[in-house]
Amino acid sequence: MSTLDRYILGAVIRGTLMVLLVLLALNSFVSFISQVDNVGQGSYQTADAIAFVALNLPSMTYWMLPIATLLGALLGLGNLASHSELIVMRAAGVSPWRLARSVMLGGIAIVLLAVALGELIAPPAEQYAKRHRTMALHNQLSMAQGQSGWIRDGNVVINIEQLMEGDRAGGIYVFTFDEERRLQSVVQARSASFDEQGRWLLDDSRKTEFLDDRLQAEKKSRLAQQTALSPGLLGLSVVDPDSLASRGLYAYINYLRTNGLDADRYIMAFWSRIATVVSIVVMAMLALPFVFGPLRSTGTGQRMFMGILIGAGYFLINRLVANSGAVLGLDPALTAWLPTITLLGITLAALARVR
Repeated sequence: MSTLDRYILGAVIRGTLMVLLVLLALNSFVSFISQVDNVGQGSYQTADAIAFVALNLPSMTYWMLPIATLLGALLGLGNLASHSELIVMRAAGVSPWRLARSVMLGGIAIVLLAVALGELIAPPAEQYAKRHRTMALHNQLSMAQGQSGWIRDGNVVINIEQLMEGDRAGGIYVFTFDEERRLQSVVQARSASFDEQGRWLLDDSRKTEFLDDRLQAEKKSRLAQQTALSPGLLGLSVVDPDSLASRGLYAYINYLRTNGLDADRYIMAFWSRIATVVSIVVMAMLALPFVFGPLRSTGTGQRMFMGILIGAGYFLINRLVANSGAVLGLDPALTAWLPTITLLGITLAALARVR
């Protein structure tokens, strides 16, 4: 690595870390305020709220890294431009593409941090935070989590194979026991959702009762099940794609496919995680055309404002494409990659125009 690479890499990383600290401080404060309303419910106390926010810091950092990298690169490279250092580099014969390579190295260094957070630290920390918070709020229930979710509600044990959109679940089994732990009935349902009274409505269900001298089976298009299970506990009992590492997502996708369940949501999440990591490098490189172009002589505030606009626009487009892809039934991998590929094309086109 040359001196030029180290110098620009350092500027990009320092700027990114400064921006990241500010974003994390703001987001942590907002997250803590959102938890204050829950303090006092069940056994949930202020210390639990602080722990919840702290345990979610790695996940916050991971998802903020693309926008933080863009703002940090604008900040770091903008400072170099303000002191005419980039002009001196260009006068010395360093091409824009050579500078882009140095900036890309800074982006790759940040990618290493993202991989460590997203694959090793954030998933278990976020899952523990979510589990600890929900169990503190609903301390009358017990549960276990794996590829499918198991929840115990008194004498009722519920197995959930898949979480779907809108607080719905798929592949439901409800086991009811008596006080002597003898199985009384089993209900199998294709899907379930909550009604306005908080009851669980089991769709396309088959109920089998174990009587003293016989088995009694009946089918119903919809069966109401009284339970203390809430939408929050429902989300905790099964796998949340945003709280899984890539390897865990890949294994869960194979599990869903093997069992004939819809895996599109998890395929989308899998490729979105990879695209998010790649977008970090693209965001770093995107800053270079701006500091050579319209933002060369502007102040730090204007650069940050422009970076926030670009980052917010990218985020909104990302969500719009994801939602549109789900509605239109587009390939989830293509939907996940489309915003990043488009951003890469814009970045390369902008770099080609730098003189």
